[in-house]
Amino acid sequence: MSSTASTTWTTGVLQVPGARLHHEVAGPPDAPVVVLVGHPAGADDFRDLGAHLATDHRVLLHDPRGFGASPLDDPDDDADPDRLADDVAALLDHVAGPGARADVFGSSGGAVTGLAFAARHPDRLRVLVAHEPPLFEVLPDGAERRADAERVVAVLQEQGVWPAMGAFMALAGFEAPDGGDHPPTASADPQPPADPTDQHVAAMTRMLRHGLRTVCGYAVDVDVLRAAEATGARVVLAAGRESGRQLARRGAEGVAALLDREAAMVTGGHVDWVPWMGGDPERFARQLRALLA
Repeated sequence: MSSTASTTWTTGVLQVPGARLHHEVAGPPDAPVVVLVGHPAGADDFRDLGAHLATDHRVLLHDPRGFGASPLDDPDDDADPDRLADDVAALLDHVAGPGARADVFGSSGGAVTGLAFAARHPDRLRVLVAHEPPLFEVLPDGAERRADAERVVAVLQEQGVWPAMGAFMALAGFEAPDGGDHPPTASADPQPPADPTDQHVAAMTRMLRHGLRTVCGYAVDVDVLRAAEATGARVVLAAGRESGRQLARRGAEGVAALLDREAAMVTGGHVDWVPWMGGDPERFARQLRALLA
């Protein structure tokens, strides 16, 4: 039987200011804690990876506020990386006890949450692996990318979610035809997935309307991150070898450069541990263990 199939996850809901957080825990209760963080991705996309870590880690997953099974009190609240980081701290208190420290693996918007967690809660952090944070502020063309994000939101308002997703994919660099640093912003007008659910449409709409500008616009405070490392925390930036010049890989390399280091390169692209997207969670778990060691 695979480790994924044999892993037992204990689920719960934690009330925090403005939201209720669905979370899942697996692994030995006395093992080191590792928190796997996404945005907008939630527990579903990290469960296979978590199962491979749960043999010797206590693994904590959750749906970020506003997504999956973590509803907001006010659906119009914008995503705030600082508040998302505080959610991780609250979950850590709840699961492992006040003052407990953890390793954190954050990817995409979750990597931005991880950087905010390192800045706000350095005493709770052992190692952060921030995998491909899509950040405008660390890029030489950040102002242009911020303008692109505003256009994505305008497309959402004027044409709907699927044309806006086309514009977003172009901004992210997934459809850049020339491999350059300036991906196109015009909508590719993609077809929606077969039989999209209301939940899928709502999640994509929320990500574009209430998360794109605030998460990608997060300003990394390098001095604060250096101070966190001086207290014993460690910050690792990571990027996929197959991510090309996508926005998120450039974000990882940009933050790493500000910290006078290079991004650690790992296999695959933006989500190499998600099976339904072609990833290999067992392979990625081996690499993540090495980065956390």
